[in-house]
Amino acid sequence: MLLYRVFPYLGGAGQVEPGHPLNVQANYQGKGRWDNPALYTVMYLSASAEAAVGETFGNLVMWSPTMLTFPQIPGSVRSLGTFELDEEAHPLLDLDDATELAQRGIRPTHVVVRNRPRTQQIAADIFNEGRWSGIGWWSYHRPQWTAVALWEPSGLAIRRVEDLRGHHALDAAAKTLAKPRQGI
Repeated sequence: MLLYRVFPYLGGAGQVEPGHPLNVQANYQGKGRWDNPALYTVMYLSASAEAAVGETFGNLVMWSPTMLTFPQIPGSVRSLGTFELDEEAHPLLDLDDATELAQRGIRPTHVVVRNRPRTQQIAADIFNEGRWSGIGWWSYHRPQWTAVALWEPSGLAIRRVEDLRGHHALDAAAKTLAKPRQGI
């Protein structure tokens, strides 16, 4: 399965260094809906390039070139990474599957509502099952998009890193979310 991620890219960065496609900054862990830094480090991805862009920039009112900068990592630029996940070896639990939710006593509203303590507890419980490498659910910005939280990124293989300027995924996400654009 192909997965996509917008991240601050710094050419030449090693895997454990900020700016590498597989790097997840530990100091940002704990603020996300599915984070549990005491149990795992989570990487957020999407099932389409458009969704990765939309998830990353969806809360911005105006899309402009400044959204592609990432001053915390000097010299980096937000880019689109394409990854391949061996889903057989690293299965994801689909939180859009009513049977899976019912088996765990989870209501769809528990997934969709932005209640961090609740979603973090759901993720911790699923992680503790020991069967899953992460979870998939529907995007807040567009339910047709699938978002993924991966706590076992060892199964990811980098396929490519692309510049977002002029990228079709940027154009598609801006159009889908009706985002005004200035200079980008």
